[in-house]
Formats: sequence, structure tokens, C-alpha cells
Amino acid sequence: MESIRENWLKERLVRHVSEVLRLSWPVIVARSGVMTMALVDTIMVGRFSTAELGYLSIGLMPFMPVFLILLGMVMGTVVMTSTAFGMEKFTECGAVWRRSMPYAFGMGFAGCVVALFGQQLLLAGGQTSDLAEGGGQIMFILGLSLPAYLVTITSSLFLEGIKRPKPAMLAMIVANVVNVGMNWVFIYGHMGFPAMGAEGSAITTAVVRWLLAFAIVAYIWTMHDHHTFGVRLAPSGGWRAWAEQRRIGYSSAASIGGESMAFACIGLFAGWLGAVPLAAYSIAHNLISMAFMVSLGVASATVVRVGIARGRDDRADLQLAGWTGLAVNVVFMGLIGLMFGLFSDLLASAYSNDPAVITAAAPLVAFCGIIIIADGGQAVMVNALRGAGGIWAPALIQNFAFMIVLAPLGWWLGIANEGGAIGLYEAIFTATILSLFLLSVRFLKVSRRAANQPG
Repeated sequence: MESIRENWLKERLVRHVSEVLRLSWPVIVARSGVMTMALVDTIMVGRFSTAELGYLSIGLMPFMPVFLILLGMVMGTVVMTSTAFGMEKFTECGAVWRRSMPYAFGMGFAGCVVALFGQQLLLAGGQTSDLAEGGGQIMFILGLSLPAYLVTITSSLFLEGIKRPKPAMLAMIVANVVNVGMNWVFIYGHMGFPAMGAEGSAITTAVVRWLLAFAIVAYIWTMHDHHTFGVRLAPSGGWRAWAEQRRIGYSSAASIGGESMAFACIGLFAGWLGAVPLAAYSIAHNLISMAFMVSLGVASATVVRVGIARGRDDRADLQLAGWTGLAVNVVFMGLIGLMFGLFSDLLASAYSNDPAVITAAAPLVAFCGIIIIADGGQAVMVNALRGAGGIWAPALIQNFAFMIVLAPLGWWLGIANEGGAIGLYEAIFTATILSLFLLSVRFLKVSRRAANQPG
């Protein structure tokens, strides 16, 4: 009997690791493509004009919280798709996507309405009239792309749920190439177009997002097995039939909103420290964000594996899927963290040639090599818990860890006790460890229930 148990564990563990690796790398590339596009926009606008870069940067400040909250609203797509896939209810997978389409578009339209008031929001935030006007225009243009962007993300989540993430990855690679070319035309003024600086970059982003939406929807609509997944069939059951999917979205929005606001506060505290500490903090934060793309890929693969096990009502496999995802992430983040520690000076100098900034940033980068293990781990466990049926627990835990603990602790360690930027990162480390611990405990409890019951 013990031998049978060992064989089962070995077989399933190998399967989970191989599936997590297979599913995660296309998602990592796709998520990294989003960051690459933003980085290219920043570099190209910055080379055009420092003032225009200011408009682009300040316009993104009120735009990103709106986008991230709306992103959370559609996250139920991947959970419900993977669960239906595990139950082999393939037409229900298509029904999840069909329900998500008008919902995502509607959420995007609501974001458009908010984006109309970008200038007013920036003025209320104490920005100068010039920055508020320029940044507000950027937010307005980007807002026009929100319906398309959310449709693209929802469609990508559907493809991840049916274990087919590569089309979205390929589309994002092509989008990055198109983005560079259109930026060259609209930012700098080529091929008969006027030079538009930051507005040109925003226009390019909006056009690329709409093209992405049409491309990925067209792929899903015409894929060779669309009949199997019923993507062209109208979903049945009405509004109540997908109540759990919406609740997962509400929970995700609450989690992402709370976390993003907490980190915005930490960024504000870094600004209080002065130019050099702010630059050092920003360098380390950018490196964390890049490493986090790997964790997001592992988290996406984990929620799919957990959701499939839940759909099969296989409690033991569900638990193994969650813990395997966490273990794979620890290995990945441990390797990246080792690079952060060994090459902290080199990484810091890639961002700045100011010796003071490099000296301040290097120890932060090294410390972030430890932080990313916990930060990536809590992202994986959020997805594992949602895949297992935990709906509101992730939101409550993350809001407690980041809003209640991180923001006040960051002020206490970084500002009140004059710990500086390292104090801010000590607060981040504490909050991520707390989040990882609480999410893991909750996953353990939820996964012990019947796999098909929500938690």
C-alpha cells in the first residue's frame, strides 16, 4: 500500500512540475511583453523630451489603479475555465468566455468614463496645471483602449484555462514589434505625421491594444476545435449561472486594489526621503517587478492545475498542485535572488551612472533577492487558493497584510525611525512573509474540503 502511495506521489509530482513549467513560460513571456512595451514607451518618449516623459509618467499614475482594479474584475475567467476543463465540461469553458466578453467590455467602458476626468484627478492630487493637462490627456487616450485591453486579457485567461497559452504569447511578441514601429512614427513624427511625443505613445498603445483584441478574439472564434469548446454558443443560465465567477472577480479587484494602494503609499514615502533614496528605491522596485513576471507565470499555471484538480474533485491532487506551484516558484525566485545578491552593484549601475545612487541601490537590490521569494510565493498561493475555491479569503488576507500592516509599518520603519529606503523594504519583506504564511494556512484548510465546494 505504501509503495502504491509513493508511486502515485512521484507520478503526480512529475506531472505537476512538467505542466507548471510548460504552462508558465508562455505566460512569463506574455507578461514580460507588457512590461517591455511600457519600458520601450518610456525610453522613446524620454529621448524625445523630458517634459513629454513627465506627461506620460504622471498620466499613468491615476490610470494604473483604475486598470488594475478592472483587471481583477475579470480574473474569475481563468478559475472557472480551468475548473470546467478539469470536469471535462468543454462547452462550459466556452460559456465562461462568452459570458466574460460583454462583462470585460462593459468594465472597460466604465474605465473610459473614469479616464475622462484624468486632469481633474491630477489637479486634486496637487499637480501643476501644466502636468495635469498633459497627463490628463494621456489618461484619456489610454482610457479609450481599456475595453479592448480587458477583452484581450479575458481571452488570454480563457486560453490559459484550457492549457493553450502560446497564442497570447505570440500575439504579445508581435504587438511589441508593432509598438516600436508605430512609436517611431507618432512620437517622433515620421511618414508625414506630426511629432506628438507622449500623446503619440499613448495613441500607439491604444491602437496596438485594439489590434491585439481583434487578433486574439479572431483566433478563439476560428480555432480548429471551437466546436468542442462551444465558443460560438450562447451561454445558458442567465445572470445567476456565473455568480461565482463574478465573486472571484470582485475578490481579485479588492486584492489588487488594496495591494496597489499600499505600494503607492510606500512609493510616496520613498519620495519623502529625497532624490537619491527615491532613485535607489525605484531601481530595486523595478527589478522586483521584472522578477515578479516569472512568479505570475508560475501562479497562472498553478491556478490552472489546481482548478483542473478541483473540477475532477481530486482533493489530494489539488493540494499537491498548489504546493508544487509554490515549490517551483521558490526554485525560480531563489535562482534570480542569487543573481540579485551576486551582481547587485552591476544591476544598480545598469540603471544609473550616479555613484551615490549606485551605492544606495546595491544593498537594496541584494535584499530584494530575498524579498522576491516571499513576494512571488504569496502571488502563487493567492492563485492556488482561488483555484481551490477560496473567494474572499485572498482579498481579506492581502488587504490585511498590505493595507493594515505594510503601509503603517513602512512609515514607521522608513520615516519615523529614519530607516530610509532599506526600512521601506524591511516593511515590504514583513508584509509579504505574513501574506504568504496566512495564504498558505488558508489554502491548507480550503483544500482539505471537498474539491468542488467553494471556500
